[in-house]
Amino acid sequence: MSQNDALALLALTLGAFLMPLLAERIGWFSAPCEMIYGMVVANMLPGLRFNGAFIGTLSEFGFLLLLFLAGMEIDFDLLRHEGPRSLLTAALAALGIQAGALGLALLLHLPVIYALLVGALSVTLLMAILHEVGLLRHPLGQRLLIVGGLGEFISIVGVTAYDLIYRYGLDWSLAVAAAKLLALLILGYIGLRGLMAVADTRSRILRRLFALRDTSELGVRAALALMLCFAAAALILRVEAILATFIAGAICSFAFRGRNLVTEKLTTMGQGFFLPIFFITVGTQVRFMDLLSPAALALLIALTIGLFGVRLAAMPLLRLAGIHWRQLVPAALMLSAPLSLMVAIAQVGVRLGALNNATAAAALGASIVSATLFPLLARPFLITQARADAVTTQPLPLPLDLPMLEPDEVSA
Repeated sequence: MSQNDALALLALTLGAFLMPLLAERIGWFSAPCEMIYGMVVANMLPGLRFNGAFIGTLSEFGFLLLLFLAGMEIDFDLLRHEGPRSLLTAALAALGIQAGALGLALLLHLPVIYALLVGALSVTLLMAILHEVGLLRHPLGQRLLIVGGLGEFISIVGVTAYDLIYRYGLDWSLAVAAAKLLALLILGYIGLRGLMAVADTRSRILRRLFALRDTSELGVRAALALMLCFAAAALILRVEAILATFIAGAICSFAFRGRNLVTEKLTTMGQGFFLPIFFITVGTQVRFMDLLSPAALALLIALTIGLFGVRLAAMPLLRLAGIHWRQLVPAALMLSAPLSLMVAIAQVGVRLGALNNATAAAALGASIVSATLFPLLARPFLITQARADAVTTQPLPLPLDLPMLEPDEVSA
């Protein structure tokens, strides 16, 4: 490790420790604060380079872990409980948002990457907000999670398809790439069947995987091994790793649904170090000169407005998905903050060359603004809803003026 890497790691670690404290103090969420911290540090200390091999490896691992945890957040028990009709209406709502974003991009003659950014859906920040206000098990929260979860899967499939078409074009090379993607899905199915066989027949191994005090942490090792195997397979097949690691997380969630101890440990590890390193490193890639240019500011504002506007246009489909009409605007606000997936799509756009420094800065800025503004606007309604439900679910008090019964009257 070079001296520059050591100083950069010190700055990243300091930000990873301080930003949650600051976020709690000002009522924000950690990820936007971490990205802003990275922007400030990189611009205030231009001589400090954050693109070294060591920092890059940590950031890349955090990126893979973020998508893996996104796959593990899919609640298959909830999907099965809701039934086919609810899933169909939720899928239509998610597809409607994606179609609205694509239509808006075509109408304004914008590249498809902007449709992917505006139409992105994610449950990472959504789950944190619903948990904070106590609506995670509320019908509104459950329906938002279903729409967000299905939309996240659709968004990642869309990004993967865009990646293949952008790199290979519409010729035989695309067919070969699609065959490689199919091979990856087959590998995922084989992995799923293997894990389910272990879960069904190897109870001793299963207890070891989910043991609370396993000194070897075999469950965490198995989950990380699955994630890295899928990432390596995607690299070998030259398929974007965003889908591979998401599939690996979904496989773990489906095979071991109902047993979330490994998920909690991985989330603790990710939120404690790797994810903050990733978000701060993403922030260090943004230069104020790029972000403050008139074109970048205009794009930032347009993306932020587009995020909410597309969700507003899809409110009839959200109503069809079972969300009450009084809850439609707050639901649209909650679905307009796909921070983690917008960051992932921006990263893919930069790798492909579809986004330059200014447009990538605008996309990251829009992800920060939307993740800060829209949840804050929706929070008062959500808190009111949670308090109203708490009141209605309390047991009714007995009347104070009931006549007292004598013991012989009770026995009679």
